[in-house]
Amino acid sequence: MECGKLWNDRKPGREFCCSSCRLTFNNRRMKRGAELYDLFRAMRRERDQAKLLGLWSEMCRLELQYQIEDEAQRPGRRSYMPPKKALANLFDKGSLPRGDVLTTNAAGLRRR
Repeated sequence: MECGKLWNDRKPGREFCCSSCRLTFNNRRMKRGAELYDLFRAMRRERDQAKLLGLWSEMCRLELQYQIEDEAQRPGRRSYMPPKKALANLFDKGSLPRGDVLTTNAAGLRRR
């Protein structure tokens, strides 16, 4: 998946040919994730200013830049997880508890 070489996978669910490719993929995700994390949190917590600054557009532009870099360096290979897998990973890790939806009211956060 990362280096683009053909390999025979004998283990179900295996996505990388070697540890080096897996580490390269995950390191790129961590770096990019940190960049988007700061922008997303700012957008969610200071919406008025974020809207004035066009933060959502900047986040989309940053993602497009990632895609262009990936296509130049790794043509024809996906550099992100499919939506179902990304969401399942959050559920499996416990980062996103199933069914917990939080809303904000004058008293603070409450479960819906």
